[in-house]
Amino acid sequence: MDLHALIRAEAPLAEQQRALTEPVLAALVDHGVHRLIAPKRYGGSELGLPDWSREVQELSRSDASTGWTAMTTTISSSLAWYLPVDAADEVFGDPRALIAGTAAPLGKAVETDGGYRVTGRWGWGSAVTHASWVIGGTLTPVGPRLAVYPREDVTIHDTWHAAGLRATSSHEFSLTDAFLPSRRAVWPIGITPGIEGPITVFPYFSFLAVGVASVCLGVARRAIDEIEALAVEKVPQYATSRLAEQTGVQIELALMEARLSSATAFLHEALSAAWDAALTGAAAADPVKARLRLACSFASGEATDVAQKAFAAGGGSSVFESSALQRCLRDVHVAAQHTVVSRRMLETYSMLKLGLAPDMTRF
Repeated sequence: MDLHALIRAEAPLAEQQRALTEPVLAALVDHGVHRLIAPKRYGGSELGLPDWSREVQELSRSDASTGWTAMTTTISSSLAWYLPVDAADEVFGDPRALIAGTAAPLGKAVETDGGYRVTGRWGWGSAVTHASWVIGGTLTPVGPRLAVYPREDVTIHDTWHAAGLRATSSHEFSLTDAFLPSRRAVWPIGITPGIEGPITVFPYFSFLAVGVASVCLGVARRAIDEIEALAVEKVPQYATSRLAEQTGVQIELALMEARLSSATAFLHEALSAAWDAALTGAAAADPVKARLRLACSFASGEATDVAQKAFAAGGGSSVFESSALQRCLRDVHVAAQHTVVSRRMLETYSMLKLGLAPDMTRF
């Protein structure tokens, strides 16, 4: 079965069990989705980020939770570029292993021989239940680090009872006095990476913003697909014509398409500019980074509004579990709640344009 057909077929069961199904997980690995932007040394595709964004959009169009899982695991696999080669070989040597986790530095490290002892608890641990290795941002005596822990060191807490993205298994997870060798802790800013490549020049903290925006765009595209299909079939109660024949629906659908296509084009243009700079080996200038983050937040907001309008246009048909429109509505709202695409990001762009010297250390 085609990958996208399988994802769509399995989505209702994944939603019920709050986790992707085993056939979908196996298919994602078989297709190398979890290593799309990883180095070829570890079975990766080294896909350029504009193409990666499009892949995430299409996966999210089939199912938001699958797209989100693919997005977060591919971002996690990008750590293979930054770790020292011996550590990357240890973590990424198995080409089928999933890597997942959270970058927020919520772990607390105490120095010991050869590394640290770490205790911490993290949220939004998407796909950690499926991972062989887990990333947990950790505050060490020398600053924050993205640290990698074996799955057996991690306790997962069943906390992901959410309105949307239900099958991402984004539970909280914790460590207690776990040993962390120094080689498995790295900060991807201002270092010489283990493996050189354009992705290590690209602004690291924009990976997730691009990924979240791409998921949102894919979900909104699915919402338009669904309302178009419904419109040619449905005659609303007390009406004499199909939705497709009603002027108000026709206008609304055209505006949905215009808004989503515009947001998608803006993200692609801004992302391509930042990626083109990375291909030359040059770090993206602040205006390029700010414009990219503006595009990410704008795309997420527009996608949310489009999904809302598609849901509303479907009327009573949209509210049932059998309708993908209600799932699109819930999924895109949860995705767009992520802090990396919040409206606060818009302030940074304007502050930079107005000469107010915003803090861009996490851009």
